[in-house]
Amino acid sequence: METLLELSVFKLWFLLMVILVARYMVVAGLPYFWLYIIKKEEYQSLKIQKAHPNRKQIFQEIKYSLVTFCIYSSGIWLFVYWLKNGYTRNYADINEYGLVYFVVSILLMVVLHDTYSYWVHRLMHHKIIFKYTHLLHHKFKNPSTWGAFAFHPLESILTMGIIPIIIFTVPWHNWALVVFITWMIFYDTFVHLGYDIKQLKLFKFQNTPLDHDVHHRNSKYNFGLYFTFWDRLMGTYKYKLD
Repeated sequence: METLLELSVFKLWFLLMVILVARYMVVAGLPYFWLYIIKKEEYQSLKIQKAHPNRKQIFQEIKYSLVTFCIYSSGIWLFVYWLKNGYTRNYADINEYGLVYFVVSILLMVVLHDTYSYWVHRLMHHKIIFKYTHLLHHKFKNPSTWGAFAFHPLESILTMGIIPIIIFTVPWHNWALVVFITWMIFYDTFVHLGYDIKQLKLFKFQNTPLDHDVHHRNSKYNFGLYFTFWDRLMGTYKYKLD
């Protein structure tokens, strides 16, 4: 991290942009080409909505996702400022807190993010701001893996809010944050898979592509990202549409 901070902020922005896009292309691209192209016929029975997104939609999903990553990368300006001035709770040596805490800190980031995501998601559905933030994402009623980050720019900014919450409140190692961000990209893509592959559901309260598909078709339900805890607690969970 110290070596990276010696780079100009613009170079850091560009590097982060390349990394985020590369991860997105791999994490979204591999399941898309496997499920939607190579094994399309074989897995058709598992497709939640039997229709497949057309090329125009795929292009739109990729376009808006790239805009989102551009905005995410722009946060490096504030991130570097906060880090250089010692405002965050970053630590450099894993031994300072130990390996067990390193793992626990990642899990804590995930739990915090799930809580933040649920409530910000519900906020964006408020009629006053919905059309300015979240409407664009809901235009993709039958999303593919490419649509996981197809956000309006204002939604992109709101979803970035979890990062300052984490780095100001949770003692974090550089690699813990890298693992968390990688996991976030992976899981947001996973819930937009469009296929109900039951073997990928590992526990009862896990949010799945089937759960999230319900949300895309009926926005009154299933606001969670990783888990269904908040939805079940607040009465907004629905297993499937009638």
